[in-house]
Amino acid sequence: MVDVWSLVLMNLEKVGIGAALFFGAYLANMGLGAWKNVKVDGGSFNWKLIGQSILKFLVLIASIGILSVVVSIVPAYATYIGIEIGAETMETIDSLVIIGAFLTATVRYIGDGVTKVKDILA
Repeated sequence: MVDVWSLVLMNLEKVGIGAALFFGAYLANMGLGAWKNVKVDGGSFNWKLIGQSILKFLVLIASIGILSVVVSIVPAYATYIGIEIGAETMETIDSLVIIGAFLTATVRYIGDGVTKVKDILA
């Protein structure tokens, strides 16, 4: 059972790093969006939208963390019920969960942020 806990902790560490990268890109994008909407487009600042955005981020991080824990435990469970899943296969699945969730979102928000910087500076 110790091996399962080390896998879970290792995956949560990866999730934490991915979450930090995503959080930076998300905050930058949110700030640039607020600046663009208020200063460039002449809109009004809305704290409710900021709150909803932060809540969305927290739910996403918690959900990806839970998904990562479940993926970490699958090999031990499979072995318990008599199915052998190779370590390489599980590492690949684990990496896909983390890469698919965090890198995809982080790159998207970086792209959105760059577009907003261009709009602000135009």
